[in-house]
Amino acid sequence: MFNAFRALSLSAKFSLAFSSIVFFILAVMLAVVIPTWQQERLKSETSTIERLLASMENQVRLTIHINSLYNTSYWEKLTLEVKNRIHTFNSALNSLDTPNETTLMALLDRHFSDFTCNALLLQNERVIYGTRDLFFPQAFRNTPLTLEQWNINDKTVRINICPANEKEFLYLTPLQKNGYSIAIVCQSQDFLQQHNDFEASIGTILKQSFQHFKTNHAGFAYMMWVDGSDRMCDHNASLRTSDNPIAKNFNTACCVSKTSPNDQPLTGQLKASDYLKAASENKPIYHRIPKTDDPSGKLYPAFTWVRYFKGNHAYPFILAATLYEEDIYKELDPIILKFIPAIILTLISAFALGWLFFHRFTLKIDRLLNVAKAVEQGEIHKRSHIKGEDDIATLAKTFDAMLDSLEENIQTLDAKVATRTLELEALLKEKEVLLKEIHHRVKNNLSIIIALMQLKENQAQSEESQTLLLELQERIYAIELLHRQLYQSTSLKEIAFDVYVSGLVENMRQTYATDEKKIALHVTIEPVCLGIEQALSCGLLINECVTNAIKHAFDESGGEIEIGFTCKEHECTLSVHDTGRGLPEHFALKTAQGLGMQLIEGIACQQLQGKLHSENSDGAHFAIRFTQEA
Repeated sequence: MFNAFRALSLSAKFSLAFSSIVFFILAVMLAVVIPTWQQERLKSETSTIERLLASMENQVRLTIHINSLYNTSYWEKLTLEVKNRIHTFNSALNSLDTPNETTLMALLDRHFSDFTCNALLLQNERVIYGTRDLFFPQAFRNTPLTLEQWNINDKTVRINICPANEKEFLYLTPLQKNGYSIAIVCQSQDFLQQHNDFEASIGTILKQSFQHFKTNHAGFAYMMWVDGSDRMCDHNASLRTSDNPIAKNFNTACCVSKTSPNDQPLTGQLKASDYLKAASENKPIYHRIPKTDDPSGKLYPAFTWVRYFKGNHAYPFILAATLYEEDIYKELDPIILKFIPAIILTLISAFALGWLFFHRFTLKIDRLLNVAKAVEQGEIHKRSHIKGEDDIATLAKTFDAMLDSLEENIQTLDAKVATRTLELEALLKEKEVLLKEIHHRVKNNLSIIIALMQLKENQAQSEESQTLLLELQERIYAIELLHRQLYQSTSLKEIAFDVYVSGLVENMRQTYATDEKKIALHVTIEPVCLGIEQALSCGLLINECVTNAIKHAFDESGGEIEIGFTCKEHECTLSVHDTGRGLPEHFALKTAQGLGMQLIEGIACQQLQGKLHSENSDGAHFAIRFTQEA
């Protein structure tokens, strides 16, 4: 990708750079603006929730006051109703001439059977009849009682932090007949249903008030008592059913009020002390809670605002409102989405403006750059032809002038090189002629030497002298044949080795009369060219190996001599193999006394810088490996 950018034109680079700067500025702006928007949104939401909580707080205080008035008026109404029923009972009783116990029971049923509490008929403190049952609270026995007023026995036992109210009420009034009296016995449970209905209606009103402030969200509000400890609320049981004997045991850290808009709030890992701390600091709590409509149990970020009511209750009473973070910020998403087209349009505009502004300035540079690249590729005739008076035009004119001068110098130099090349070629041809003349004269001189040695051979008296002269002739012939081929060849550096060996072997076949001796010479040489020195060394090696084989390897029955040469990847192998007697036992080239063997080792190891290997393999086998010169 970086290479692709480097290949762009200068104007495109300027445009991309300008667009990148604009994009970076926009990114920085968004990185600063979006958190600012979020903070402002949180402040706005906090202000809204504070107003909501203030409104709900006033409603709660009003509810508490109404509840107090309701309780007072309820007891006043209940007391008045009791007195009216007793008065009606006495009036009916006085209208009878001789009322008996059965008549009293019937009158009691008639006037108190539909009453909220249990009505008892007593005679001398002994229960005779009851509209519900015959239960008389033990706490009121043998205890001085106030007549025609409510006597109260508080037997409340607190199990958890939820408000508890378990009392017994007794209203006693005597009758004017034979020591009879009426006792109205009430329990707290007798008023529970009406009180629960009243509190539930208050909770519905508060919930509607909360939903009126915040719509289309998953938030909720709730009211509860907390003990201020570091324990979390236990949601294994419904906090709303705190009167349930089993559920009561769970409400040890917090207890949701029956007037709460939400009877089962999601509090997550919040502790009871966290609520009081948030209320005292007047800051929302940031925590994570699940959602009721998400069965996976995933926790979502949320904010909870808390208000604290001071009262006479043993435990603090708090009002809390919770909103999920995504609900708070989701109104920002459409705003951000509206910015995306503007950002894209800004980038496109920045690129276009960058292209328009910089293209006219970089066009000349691009043209000059293209000319420089063309010149680099060898098109030295290219010119920019840029006109103008600015710095770039001056640079272009200077560059074109330099190219003109360079092209002129190159043309002049080419002419000089061509002339010099012709001169050198003429000298080279002259030298080649001289070298060929030298090789021709050397060949002639060697031929004369061979002829003289042949004459001397005929005059030699001993067979040993004749043999020695014959071997020297073959060695000199190998050298003479090389110079002959060089004289006849177009190259003075190398010769065709296969042609050279063929001529050499043919001469040896004639010299030693191998056909008459029943000795067959087989030549397998790959077509390859060798340098003069390596070709001469190999020719001498072949001469020595074949000469030794002809002299010492065969008996009268004759045999075969195979000469092979291969060369692969400049690694060459020359081999000479005969089918004769083979090498003597414990034979070693380094200790061999014969001149031929010494020549073989010296040429192979010193002149060719190769490796010599000899063995008996159905006869003597010599192999020389060396590296072909480049």
